[in-house]
Amino acid sequence: MCGVVGAIGKESVSLDLFLSLLTLQHRGQDAAGIITSDGKELFIRKDTGLVQSVFSDKDISELKGNIGIGHTRYSTIGSATQENAQPMSVNATEKIAMAFNGNITNYSELKSGLLRNGVFLSTTADLEPVLQLFASKYEDTKDFFESAKFVVDKIEGAYSIVGLIAGNGLFAIRDTYGIRPLVLGKKGNNYMLASESVVLQTQRYSFVRDIAPGEAIFISDDGSIQHKVLSMTGKAHCMFEWVYFARPESMIEERAVYKARLALGYLLAEKIKPMNLGIDVVIPVPDTARSCAIKLAEMLGVRHREGLIKNRYIGRTFIMPSQTKRNHNVNVKLNPIISIVKDKNVLVVDDSIVRGTTSKRIVSILREAGAKKVFFVSSCPPIKHPCYYGIDISTEDELIAGRKSIEEIREYIGADALIYATIDDLKKAIRRSICSACLDGNYPVKISENQKCFFCDDKKCR
Repeated sequence: MCGVVGAIGKESVSLDLFLSLLTLQHRGQDAAGIITSDGKELFIRKDTGLVQSVFSDKDISELKGNIGIGHTRYSTIGSATQENAQPMSVNATEKIAMAFNGNITNYSELKSGLLRNGVFLSTTADLEPVLQLFASKYEDTKDFFESAKFVVDKIEGAYSIVGLIAGNGLFAIRDTYGIRPLVLGKKGNNYMLASESVVLQTQRYSFVRDIAPGEAIFISDDGSIQHKVLSMTGKAHCMFEWVYFARPESMIEERAVYKARLALGYLLAEKIKPMNLGIDVVIPVPDTARSCAIKLAEMLGVRHREGLIKNRYIGRTFIMPSQTKRNHNVNVKLNPIISIVKDKNVLVVDDSIVRGTTSKRIVSILREAGAKKVFFVSSCPPIKHPCYYGIDISTEDELIAGRKSIEEIREYIGADALIYATIDDLKKAIRRSICSACLDGNYPVKISENQKCFFCDDKKCR
């Protein structure tokens, strides 16, 4: 899961892109980059690290031009190295750059096909073959929509692509199920494309609409817009956006993330009421679970308090690139407020339980702080299956719900009770057609056994 943004206007767009990437920092912590164009040249700055550490004031001033794209990277395919940082570009007759959010599930097949045609890739990121295919077709046709259709027909998986063609315009392509989000905004004569609507809000752009599943859009230098749905196979929007990834201010498919999380709290309260747990206080695991916890406490008639305080200088634990880093950072990320939890029956609400290590540590922290009982609530149903579409949960072995029952998970994390939302709850709360493959194993974009092996960490599988 990454963050993408594109902007086009009459003046320099580099500052807008930089500020937009700060707004999208929660979607990726491994690397960041911006490519701009003045119509003739491409200006590039990208590196590993957080947005604020990658760009200096001098860098932003040197990113010249009225058109540009930006990216915050969360590594899935391809390691978190400088050469895999996005956006990526080609300097053929036409100077083309791209950035994307998602996973290309047939990356290996695309790479092999390019190699047979004498095209050698310089990175291990799955964006590169997409860029090469698009650029090659555009070189021949000089037709954006024909080139976009060529790419959509060739690649499989989930993706929201933003790109630019120097001297021509800004473009976007979204996967045929709309798994990965992408929105369009406008401010005067300027246009912006972004992963989340909160970017438009912070940059004072008006929301225009979501890019449709399978749609390609081209915004010319003169401000004219062309768009075409190239291939729509259905709607299967990633449920994890509403549950965890997106910021609460965002709207996805015109459904407020905050309202979806409130609705989950309401539905969970309906389950918990008859259990008569004797709850003294409801606390969220900051920050994503807060809105769900607020509504849950309200419906139960129980106090809502901040019982865990987050260290603001620690990144999102889930999207860290290794389990070792995740384990270490949980220890310094959260601290209990002892006066709130001591001698209390505490209901703690988290957005999800993926590997179980964070949940186990949270329960331990609360018990050490003197909680009498700890009841654990997950606003996401049990995650049992790998995600091949851009979330780094690629093997069942690392998913605690893939190998343990709910009772076994409760025992493992040490909670007195464990309550999950159901898939039906999720559908009622989100009110959109969702991809729930990681919950039920029903993958909208089919994936072969060979492709699954590519994502597997087991070298024997490969």
